[in-house]
Amino acid sequence: KYDYIYASVGVHPHEVGEMTSQTIEDLRRLAAHEKVVAIGEIGLDYYYDFHPRELQQFWFRQQLRLAESVNKPVIIHSRDASQETFDIIKSNPVRRGVIHCYSGAWQMAKDYVDMGFFIGVGGVVTFSNAKKLVEVVDKIPIEKILIETDSPYLAPNPNRGKRNDSRNLQFVVEKIAEIKKLSPEDVAKITFDNAKLLFF
Repeated sequence: KYDYIYASVGVHPHEVGEMTSQTIEDLRRLAAHEKVVAIGEIGLDYYYDFHPRELQQFWFRQQLRLAESVNKPVIIHSRDASQETFDIIKSNPVRRGVIHCYSGAWQMAKDYVDMGFFIGVGGVVTFSNAKKLVEVVDKIPIEKILIETDSPYLAPNPNRGKRNDSRNLQFVVEKIAEIKKLSPEDVAKITFDNAKLLFF
């Protein structure tokens, strides 16, 4: 309905207990729509562990294979599963996507970038305890960063704790600009171009 809205399709690790081979075929059919630009949000979540880790890993691999077969980038969820997520991605040929709400160390972020992935940065970068993410933003080229909301979660300062939405992206842009010693306008333009490069 709205020409500026696009979608991704995928099954989040919280929901993989419902998946079957038919789900993959349903995703394949949905991915054929011209406005579906990625497979995701897919990955591993060991924080909540709603489903056995082996099951999460199995369906993560299946959805990565789907992304490869339909030639779409991926949106990766990884919570308390950094190494396992990285290992599964590294063993798979998919090399286009974004590591959503990145929370790992800068060296792993560099490894992802070297493989061809973008690093997703949201409101957490504005938090006073976000030293690891600030280091990631500092050391990763701006050409490999995407900004995101994770709406309705993780609103940036000064709105931390409130419902998040895209109106708060300006605070993420301003913080990245401060870290990278760039203008907010440059950060907004470059990350917009990055998103276009990945998804279109």
